[in-house]
Amino acid sequence: MRTFIAVEMPNDVKKVIGNYIDSIQGSFKGVKWILPQNLHLTIKFLGDVKESDLKNLSDCVAKVSSDFNPFIMGLSDIGFFPSRNNLRVIWIGADGGADNLLDLFHELEHCLEKLGFDREARTFSPHLTVGRVKRHKKINMPENMPEFKTIDFEVKSIAVIKSTLTPQGPIYEKLFKGEFRQSNVNAT
Repeated sequence: MRTFIAVEMPNDVKKVIGNYIDSIQGSFKGVKWILPQNLHLTIKFLGDVKESDLKNLSDCVAKVSSDFNPFIMGLSDIGFFPSRNNLRVIWIGADGGADNLLDLFHELEHCLEKLGFDREARTFSPHLTVGRVKRHKKINMPENMPEFKTIDFEVKSIAVIKSTLTPQGPIYEKLFKGEFRQSNVNAT
């Protein structure tokens, strides 16, 4: 099964981002926008995982999660991969809490490597994908992009998510949730 580890977005954050996507999508032709219910911040894409390996994977995520306290994550600014002039992915950046997310990523990499998963070849760049350019489309950037105002939320867990690809888009199913050790941080 195709899987990844991610920070799930609270419903109020999904709503804010969904409204932002609604405000910009008319300015871009040839972009497939992420549905608000599918918004997540990927920490590690695992690819195909055997069902028999799910227990060890869940144990690894539980162990790493239990070493972390909840933290505040901030999402702000819109960006583009690989660049503004060669647009393939539209994303919102993770700024506040990014150091915590980076520490979480490194701990997961260490644990997952012991299970036989490859280390990530690319540098971890925390971001929330909101749109992907359809194949072979050249996108013209709008003159004035609406600003994405910073939104903060509390990260209290991470999840192992199964992704089933369909012609209508991916269907996500949470397989396991790794809870952080405390939950006493107040979101601002």
